[in-house]
Amino acid sequence: MNLQNTDFKTLVQTAQVQGLSLNQDLPQATRRILERADQAQRQLTSEELTTICQASGIDQSLPSSLIQRSDHLVNQARAQLLATQQHLVQPGGALHPQDRAEACWRDCWNFLRVVIYAVACNQSCFTNPSGMAALRELYRRMSVPIEGMNIALVQLKKLALEGVSRSNEQQLISDCFQHLSDQLNKTAVKS
Repeated sequence: MNLQNTDFKTLVQTAQVQGLSLNQDLPQATRRILERADQAQRQLTSEELTTICQASGIDQSLPSSLIQRSDHLVNQARAQLLATQQHLVQPGGALHPQDRAEACWRDCWNFLRVVIYAVACNQSCFTNPSGMAALRELYRRMSVPIEGMNIALVQLKKLALEGVSRSNEQQLISDCFQHLSDQLNKTAVKS
């Protein structure tokens, strides 16, 4: 599909970060849970986490802690971004007016939500390639400040790592954020 000629409404419908529900290496129950949660754009319930973590071997306390802290993490990342990039929310800035800034913070929360899904599944590669291509095109058309989004994601990663003491869990979280960043910043190679 040539995304540059795709209409805006189709792009919005196609833009999807989460690809774990398509991963045939994951148990069917896990894929179904992730698909339902992602369609509702919500965090996993305690029961869903138990099912997924039992299958993945991840200590449930890690994704559970991230879920409990998710709103706070996004708010802290926002505060840190605005402290260093105040111009983004001022008239003429990429996050002005306010509704544009709120859409950015919603995206950050949703990115974190999907990273938490990936952590629960013990999968650092978790995106939907065609969905990410549509998201990148959507961001391009809407002139979303990717630089600001990258700064916010770096902050989110740092904040998410706070209080995580096990090196394998730190590595998983870091790898998930790196994968997301790589996919978000991917550019089409033209030959």
